[in-house]
Amino acid sequence: LTLLEGKQIFVTGFMATGKSKISPILAALTNRAYLDTDEMIVEKAGKSIPDIFNQDGEDVFRDLEHECVKEAAVGSASIVSLGGGAIAHDRNWDAIGSNGVSLCIRASVETIFDRVSRKRDERPLLAGLDDEACLAKITAMMGEREAYYARANVFVTSDEVKSPEDAAVEALEPLKGLA
Repeated sequence: LTLLEGKQIFVTGFMATGKSKISPILAALTNRAYLDTDEMIVEKAGKSIPDIFNQDGEDVFRDLEHECVKEAAVGSASIVSLGGGAIAHDRNWDAIGSNGVSLCIRASVETIFDRVSRKRDERPLLAGLDDEACLAKITAMMGEREAYYARANVFVTSDEVKSPEDAAVEALEPLKGLA
């Protein structure tokens, strides 16, 4: 399926909404390359995201993230999966808006909590929190970021009933409408 020729499709959403599962499926359906800015950051830094946060701090991570968003924005037409906090920085929105469109994957607080609970320590912003504190942190962060997510061009919901394949297919129609 050909759509939005010459434009990147940036996939955003809070952590654990399914970006890393849905984006490669969307890439296959649209015959595009798939890029994950978190993977690009790890490659550029030579260490894991939790290590970047712990050793260098969030500001260094966000600078690396911005470099990777800019790189992804100017490459060949791709599906670009963004980290959950990338959109909370206007400099990233500048790259997104001038080079493509955005698809926001949404999930409920409960769905996100269930998904991150399995591997909470891999999430630097949630590591070490008990269930109550984790749920409160997710709720607060989603509230803080909602205005940024609301800027997206297209929205799809991810939940435990809908498969990642179904969510990717559901995104195609509204994306076609942007052409």
